[in-house]
Amino acid sequence: MKKTMLALTVFTLLSTDVFASASYLCITDLVSGLHHDGDRGNWKHANFLPGEKFTISERLDGIYEVRKLGDEKTWSAICTARADLTDDSFICTSGTDQFNFNRQLLRFTSFRFFGYWNGSTDSLSISMGQCFPN
Repeated sequence: MKKTMLALTVFTLLSTDVFASASYLCITDLVSGLHHDGDRGNWKHANFLPGEKFTISERLDGIYEVRKLGDEKTWSAICTARADLTDDSFICTSGTDQFNFNRQLLRFTSFRFFGYWNGSTDSLSISMGQCFPN
């Protein structure tokens, strides 16, 4: 009887949201930026296709992590809460990519800022979109 009660208690604890962590799916609505025209050797304004997807998940240690989906070179970044705001915003950085997320408004912006300043011709972009609880 004691083993049955213990098993039921453990099952109940594991089946509730006690151990659930927050996660979000974020989808890009609009992307714009600069693209290097190799033929002319100059930079031009460019619009990129929307639809890029990210996931944000809360790890067991309470830290949020963002991952870009659908790319062989998927990047991930650890997010830190913004100390200057109290609106539940996070900044996530990985190399030359930055992802900003507002958990209350369920909005994000993403920046790719690798090209130009270092002599590269990689495109620069800024995107914005919405997130949905997963």
